Formats: sequence, C-alpha cells, structure tokens
Amino acid sequence: MKVNILAAGSRGDVQPMVALGVGLVRAGHEVTLCAGDDFEEFVTSRGVGFAPSGARIHELINSPLGVAWLGHSSSNPFRELAALRRFVVASTEGYAGALLPLMGSADVWVSGALTVHAGDALASVGGGQHVVAEFAPMRPTREGSATMQPYVPRRSSIANSVAGQATLNAMASVFALPGDRLRVELGLPPTGRRGFLDAVRRTPGLLAASPVLVPPASDWHGNPVVTGSWYLEDAGPRPASPANPADPELEAWLEGGRTAYVGFGSMPTRDGELMSSLVAQAARAARVRVVLHAGSAGLVSRDDAWVRGVGDVPHGWLFPRTVGVVHHGGAGTTAAALRAGVPQAVVAHIGDQPYWGRRGWEIGVGARPVRRHRLTVEWLTEVLRGFVRGERREWAAEVGSQVQAEDGVGRAVELLERTAASAQTGAAR
Repeated sequence: MKVNILAAGSRGDVQPMVALGVGLVRAGHEVTLCAGDDFEEFVTSRGVGFAPSGARIHELINSPLGVAWLGHSSSNPFRELAALRRFVVASTEGYAGALLPLMGSADVWVSGALTVHAGDALASVGGGQHVVAEFAPMRPTREGSATMQPYVPRRSSIANSVAGQATLNAMASVFALPGDRLRVELGLPPTGRRGFLDAVRRTPGLLAASPVLVPPASDWHGNPVVTGSWYLEDAGPRPASPANPADPELEAWLEGGRTAYVGFGSMPTRDGELMSSLVAQAARAARVRVVLHAGSAGLVSRDDAWVRGVGDVPHGWLFPRTVGVVHHGGAGTTAAALRAGVPQAVVAHIGDQPYWGRRGWEIGVGARPVRRHRLTVEWLTEVLRGFVRGERREWAAEVGSQVQAEDGVGRAVELLERTAASAQTGAAR
C-alpha cells in the first residue's frame, strides 16, 4: 500500500503524522510525508519518505506574522481568526506546487484539517482513497465533551451542535484557501468554504485522541473513529543511549527534589523576558523546582536555584519524572502528560488549546486552565503548590495507565489497511 500523508503546521501538527508514518512503514507500507521544508531530517531519520511543502515553518512561527498569531491569546476570536488567515496564506504559498508531483502516486491519502480540501482534490483527480486525520474534534455534535467551544460544556444539547457548526464554518473560511489554490492548478474551479465543508462531511476521519479525553459522540455515527493518540517514541533529539535520553546534569537535577515542567512548545512570545521572570517568581514563591523548556519563546532560567532551562527533551522520558506539567495545551503535549500519569495545567494560547485545557480539568487530571493573556504569577504559584501537595496525582496516574494501554497508531494503521482493501474489492467487482 502506498500512502501519502499531507501534514501542515508546527511540530505539534507534524509529529503525530510522523508517528503514523512510522507505524505504516513498520507494517510494510510505502509512505511519503509532505511537510514544511525544515522537518526533513525529523521525518527521514525515522525511515519515512519526505516531500517538502515549500515553506520553512519554524521561521514563519518566529516571524512577526507568527508572533502576531501565536504569541499571545486574545479575547477577540475575530482578531485571532484574521491572524490565522494571514499565517495560513503565507505558510501554504508554495503548497500547490509541492503537491502536484505526488498526483496519482497513492492508494491512500491522509490529510489533516488544513489539508483536507487539498487531499479531497488529489484523490478525486489522481485516484486513491482519502482519510482525514483529526487532532481535535471538528465535526458538530450535541456532546459538550466533544465540542471545542460548546455552549453547554458538561451536557448534551442541540446548542452544542450549533456552536460546533459555527466553529467549523470559521475554520472553513480559512482552511479552504490552500485547497482552492491546488484546485486552480489542477484546472478545477475553487469551491471555497462550501467545498471544504463538503469534503469534511464526505471524508472518513481518524481522531487521534484518547477516548478518555474525547468520548466518541453517538451522533457522529462512527465518523470519525477515535483511535487513541498517535505517539512518536523518542520524539526528541536522538538519545545518547536508550537508558539515558537526557544529559546527566538534567538527570541529577531531577533527582535532587520534586520538580515540575513548564513549557509552551512552538508558541512564540512577545515578552520572553517577562515570561521567564514570571516562571522564576512562581517557582520561588511555591518553593517548587522547575524544568523550563525554551521552546519557540526562547524562555531561559532567571533563578538557577529554582529553575533549570532545557532545550528539546523527549516528553515520554521527562514528564513521568515530574510532579506535574504546565504547558500550552497542544493536543500532543496534552496527550503526553496524560500518558505520563501526572497532573497538568494549561496556559492556552490559540485554537484548540482551550478545549484540551478544559477537558483535562473536566476529567480531573488538570487544574482549571487559563488563557495566555490572563496568566499571572499567582495562578502559576498555586498550580505548582497543588502539584507538590499531590492534588489529582492518584487519579492522573490511574488515567495514565488506561491511556498507556491504547494503541492509537496501530488502530489507525489497521483502519487505513481496511480502507485500501475495501476500495480494491470494490474496484474488482
């Protein structure tokens, strides 16, 4: 089976696609993954074929355009949507040209939310089955637990379906853009928001999240299938040895006392110095040691007694060694903390991050989340103290054991194989 995976976005968007690609390769399939040019080594070092998308995502994230969108949360959703639109236009400028050489080369196309419109066009013109990988629930449902911005979060209500459709409509107004560019290159008319929504409705979906966090909604009628999260083992820099993925000094620091993790992944910031200082103040006030991830924000230690700065360290190794994780609420980081069996707290910046923060809080493994523009020393201090007091620790460990038993990648590979086989059976009739 030949599979082309269309990834777009930051590390958090690409990494689960790489995990899927690794799973497919191990099952004996041929895989090509299209992503930002700067992900080539990250993809190919794990044995997955690579096609560059024509954009350097890390540079864009740290450009004024990226910081305007990702660097601070907003209470104005229209402003956030406008910033997202500008970023999508810039990051997918060369996407159509990158995808055209892949035409007709796949039995199965796997797209993401941003590429579902493009994947639909490629499959319809060049052949092959199309499946969309979803990293947050995007299809309307009555269930508040599976709605990103529900009117009634803890209940089933038609109001949540309305809210979900409104969110999907807003996504479509932006995410249709790269697909329409490709359609024009293929000699097809652009279909805009309506075409994007139709592609989502028709395309089988795999929701790469734990059913613990996203219980399958009955009114989805099995589409998407909630597979479990797609974890990439050893997702950080290559370890020195399997037993010691981190440097000895970090390991000694972790063994020196109870330590929390604070990091915001690919989220840049307008005020890195202020954020670094805020973390140091909270660590001192709570008397909790902190491992601070630099990330795209470039955060650094401002108190060597309480805070140790680190670069990229595999979450699967680091998180279980902490008393709790404070993060930006990306789907992958949320899933990693959940799997580690430790409490978490989310400082949500944009997009689906408020949803993941809310869901962690609702199922009892996370503190009440906060938006980035409302983050204070007092909030972070209390979160760190709660970690040390052991709040939610026992329940987080129990949930973690449930999640560790899931095999999201294996389930997704099985479903893709079944999709390809059913298509071949249908073609033979």
